[in-house]
Amino acid sequence: MDLGAVLGQAFAGGATGLPEDATATKILDAAVATCAAHGIGELTIDGVARRAGVNRVTVYRRFGDRDALLHAMTLREGERMAHGILQAIDGLEDPVEQLVEGFAAALRLAEAHPVVRRTAQHEPQDLIAAGLADDAALLRLGSTFAATGVRRLQDAGRATHLDPDAVGETMARLFASFVLLPAQHAIDVRTQAGARDYARRTLVPLLLG
Repeated sequence: MDLGAVLGQAFAGGATGLPEDATATKILDAAVATCAAHGIGELTIDGVARRAGVNRVTVYRRFGDRDALLHAMTLREGERMAHGILQAIDGLEDPVEQLVEGFAAALRLAEAHPVVRRTAQHEPQDLIAAGLADDAALLRLGSTFAATGVRRLQDAGRATHLDPDAVGETMARLFASFVLLPAQHAIDVRTQAGARDYARRTLVPLLLG
């Protein structure tokens, strides 16, 4: 899957290539519920089929094997998070405010997501594995999302000194570190106010110059 195309469609509000019919939605919802309740390692085709109320053959036909199902679930949830961040920065013209509000929204959405929250607390190695699966598809999704945002700013004549891909990957890696290593010391982003303050004082000078 071309993640650049996926994110381009996401920004445009179009289809991203993942199935969106009622059966596919039930299956992916069941996969999320299974991972949230029991962990990513316990995800099975049979278990998801039972939870979704469909035949296991239906799951195989729609998504393939267990790894393909996990990949589809991860991409769908990543796309939903991307849309949530877009909603948070909608209408903001200032690159500084976009970065501040986008960072705060990303942390809020990750903390609220049942699979991310459980896995970060109990099986962080599974979250790392999910992020690195399929040639680091999830990390590339985050990187591409952030880079696409920078390019949109540059199309409007702003932030033209930045390397979009470098900024995108830096943002994705920083975000992953906050999710996987939530212990707070000098940096406290446990609240939205704290996340905004950190972004304004540290990320803005670091990334926007």
